[in-house]
Amino acid sequence: MTRPEDGARAFVAALPDRVTRHCDVVISPLMRIQALSVEWPDFDAAIFTSVNGVAHGPEAKGRRAFCVGRATAEAAAKAGWRAQASGQDAETLLASLIALQPERRLVHFSGIHTRDDVAARLRNAGLSAEALAVYDQVPMPLNDAAQNALSGENPVIVPLFSPRSALHFSQGVVGTAPLYLGAISAAAAENCAEVDKFALIIARNPDRASMIEVVQILLDKLLSA
Repeated sequence: MTRPEDGARAFVAALPDRVTRHCDVVISPLMRIQALSVEWPDFDAAIFTSVNGVAHGPEAKGRRAFCVGRATAEAAAKAGWRAQASGQDAETLLASLIALQPERRLVHFSGIHTRDDVAARLRNAGLSAEALAVYDQVPMPLNDAAQNALSGENPVIVPLFSPRSALHFSQGVVGTAPLYLGAISAAAAENCAEVDKFALIIARNPDRASMIEVVQILLDKLLSA
């Protein structure tokens, strides 16, 4: 598992028993989430594209939040936001907000590293929007347990949850184990295209349920190999 610790453990807890019976789980986060010290701007509604944005963002104070994915929306609602899932990825979120045309001051609370400049694209569409990075995603090396697994002979399933973590993995992976990679998006898959692997599967949607499905498909592949 390559997600930050809390996210990795939550993903493992959601895996079907069949997966955990066949697999020894190794957690080796490729990124560490580090909160940033910021001043909160005046705004009417938040945009969250990750659970980390919710965790490190401002107090809800009953304000509205437009979220990517059900998990982010659930985290925002739990934190007191009037949250709604407005898409499965940045593109569908943007389409939803542009169609809605909310007459509010919007702020996208995100990490330092993002692929899509959500706020700029919303401004280009005539909306009032700005971006504020509230956390950093600090790269981490694969730990000893992960290196040992990758240096063995048993197959290793590696779910990769972002393009940046996929690139970091591809640059640091060394070993002899047969690799079965699961990518959350086409961009993530592209960033590990050069890795020597037995299989690479892209999730149908960029969410937890689809990544669990990918892990199950990869398990079936290696068991039938």
